[in-house]
Order: sequence, then C-alpha cells, then structure tokens
Amino acid sequence: MTTPQQGLSKMWVQTIPLDINQALTATYTQIHPSGLTITIPFAGVWEISYHARSVINLGAANTAQWASTVLYKGQSPIDGTQALAGDAGAANLTSQATAGQTVLAAFNAGDVVSLYAKAIGDQANNASIISNIDGRTAIAAHWVSAV
Repeated sequence: MTTPQQGLSKMWVQTIPLDINQALTATYTQIHPSGLTITIPFAGVWEISYHARSVINLGAANTAQWASTVLYKGQSPIDGTQALAGDAGAANLTSQATAGQTVLAAFNAGDVVSLYAKAIGDQANNASIISNIDGRTAIAAHWVSAV
C-alpha cells in the first residue's frame, strides 16, 4: 500500500508499517503483495530505497543460506537494487540482518515497484523476510526531477 506523506503533495511515497513473516523459496517471489508495493504517482526520476529484514536459519553444519532481495518495476528487476544477507557456519545458527539499496531511476506515472526475494543455499536451511516493531521491511520513493 502506498501512502503519500502529508504536506509533500505526493513527492514522497512509502509503504506503511507491516507485520509479516514470509518464508523464501529458491525462486524470486513477491514479498507481501498487498503491502510492499509503491505506485509511482507521476513521471520523473525517483530515488527508490528499500530495506528488508531477513532471518537465516542454518540447520546443518558447514552450510550456507542467503536471502537475496531486489526491487521490481512491474515484472522486471530494477538494475542495481539487489542486496544479499546471510550466514554460513555452525549447525543450528540463526542470524538476522537488514539489507537494502538506494538507486535513482526514471519511472512513468502508474509504474508499480515491488520487493521480491529468494533463498540461496542448502535445503537443510531456511530463510525468510520479516517485518515487525523490532525491525521494518519497507520501500520508499522520493521524486527528484522531471525526466
């Protein structure tokens, strides 16, 4: 859900605070489709920023697990927005990290920007993207200039 910031006349949009815990698979999947999308209100160059809080669980020793995140415009990844967080090492290790990117990109009015993520690693492990009061996963966009 996109919300314009009060007093800025849609020059800044961001997702609302969410409470989610979405397990990742080996394929890029949209994270929380009803809440982690931004609709660009008008054409121009926008600074797009996101942060994604990942939880990595290593079940087996000497294995690795990663959460790869990326922003999509419609059905295509946005260049330069991939981030990676993860861990490798001892069995039964749990780690959390917040990774993200900020880029400048040109958009048309009505373009939809969404967060996607996938797990990379051994099947004995798992990864998820979460958001709660202890750490938020969010997308924000700030209008910079006309194209």
